[in-house]
Amino acid sequence: MMYATSPHMFGDGEEAHKFKEMCDRVKRPLYGADCYAYAIVASGFGADIVVEADLGLYDYCALVPIVEGSGGVMTDWFGRRLTLANHETSKGRVVACANADLHKEAVAILGKTWRRRYISTSISEALMFIGVGIGLGFALSRPRSS
Repeated sequence: MMYATSPHMFGDGEEAHKFKEMCDRVKRPLYGADCYAYAIVASGFGADIVVEADLGLYDYCALVPIVEGSGGVMTDWFGRRLTLANHETSKGRVVACANADLHKEAVAILGKTWRRRYISTSISEALMFIGVGIGLGFALSRPRSS
């Protein structure tokens, strides 16, 4: 099972897409619990993963040694260690897992380079529709011969 404080903490686009993919892969996404969810992961009872976005340093800093001390792994979405120095880089995107294998699977989803692939696909689709629209416009604007 996976916890998150709220499904609304994930911004539209990239974050929401990745969070939905995580939800599709787990038995059941659960919401609420805040820091208690990390304690559940650390204890080994009831949940194996916590995924969050938009956290402040004060939200997760004290939880890292608890999760890691229990044998879990807690990083940003790209698998980078959470430190005071890299908070701006991680942007408050945190994943805590009960073990290294699960963490590897989560980071494979959360750390994907999303923007390039999905935005370039969207741009390609938009250009195709513009091209079709221009083509139809030319075809319909020609005078018909009787």
